[in-house]
Amino acid sequence: MTPRRETALHVLYTRPGESAWYTLDTDHMTFFGANVLEVVRAAGLPGTLLRRLHFRTVGEEGGVRRTESVWHLHAGEAAGLDWRAEGAWDERRRAWREVARTPPTNVPWMHPGWHADTLAWLDEELTAQGRTRTGEPAVLKHWQISVLWRVPTGAGPVYLKAVPAFFAREVAVTPVLARELEGAAPPVLAADTGRGLLLLESAGSEVSEAPDLDAVMAHVARLQQASRPLLPALELRDRGPEYVLDWLDALLSDATLLTGEDGGFTAQDAGALRALRPLLTAALERLAASPLPRTLGHGDLHGGNMVARDGAFTLLDWSDVCVTHPFLDVNPAYFSPWQVDPPPGAVDAARDVYLRAWTEFAPEDDLKALFRDAVICGELYRALGYVDGLQGAVEDKTEWRTAHLGHLRQVLRLHRAQDWSWAP
Repeated sequence: MTPRRETALHVLYTRPGESAWYTLDTDHMTFFGANVLEVVRAAGLPGTLLRRLHFRTVGEEGGVRRTESVWHLHAGEAAGLDWRAEGAWDERRRAWREVARTPPTNVPWMHPGWHADTLAWLDEELTAQGRTRTGEPAVLKHWQISVLWRVPTGAGPVYLKAVPAFFAREVAVTPVLARELEGAAPPVLAADTGRGLLLLESAGSEVSEAPDLDAVMAHVARLQQASRPLLPALELRDRGPEYVLDWLDALLSDATLLTGEDGGFTAQDAGALRALRPLLTAALERLAASPLPRTLGHGDLHGGNMVARDGAFTLLDWSDVCVTHPFLDVNPAYFSPWQVDPPPGAVDAARDVYLRAWTEFAPEDDLKALFRDAVICGELYRALGYVDGLQGAVEDKTEWRTAHLGHLRQVLRLHRAQDWSWAP
């Protein structure tokens, strides 16, 4: 049974020399920014989101999970707020205020003015297409790597996504994929690479229950194969097996494994993972030498990056787009929603459906062996999305410090189970 949530939401407003603090209670999630403004407005407070300054799980007892969340909001010189000198607040609030002084320089929505400018861009684009916004956007995500709004219009909801400059490739590539590959991306209403903005038509709803994995894998195989003619013009990064192999020593290093550090690998597990280097090298070399063509790579294929409508699937979030070996990019187990187990045998059956789409390149038994290699090496590939991606790009690295370790731990689990297929 899912525990009931109780969150103490601390809201900070700032102006030179003064700040205003409010603590509100909610039973909604606030980590990603969704629900924060609704709670704030219900309390009669103004503002737009700037930055989450702090989040922690306090504990769970009696079926209640208690969390604490701190958000910095912008309200300009709003009247009626309880402005006080900085020294009037307790030590914890003063510490959070210090964090708020230095927002990441490469995340524009964490600075005053972005919200108003983006709302003006949004309204201009909607007007140009004969649409009218009928209410305030609902924030679905607001964090270092993106903003996502659901925008009500007279013709139904649309979605605005903003990405930082280090993900500008998503804004450039998504319109091409939406136009050329049905089901690769939602229809794009407008795109502005300089601003990092995409305005997207709705393509369906999140998949909240176990999807038809056979249909999902057939869809992905079709997209991968159909993408091949587009690759030269897209000029994407190559993140195939050779790329992963070049990074292997760095991935297995104590510095990457955070050996002995809080949240990192133990020395024993780090040694056990490094002992797999010959196995991993051989698997990557087999994938590199395989007859399968390179295709479009998503980089983060999972059920949360997919929506469905009337049995048809559409992929989302091409921030890690690349060229890669098709098998490295896909594992059917990742398409099941979090904490939803696929039916027994469904993952293997979906794998077989997927592999039958590639039999013109190799016999099915050979494809199964390659896919077995790709399942474990795919964890290295996904880990590199953080190690050679996000962790170097974001300025506030605390949130992403250990994000890659789950994939590297999965390599060990797969080996210890002597089973290269898995379900979360």
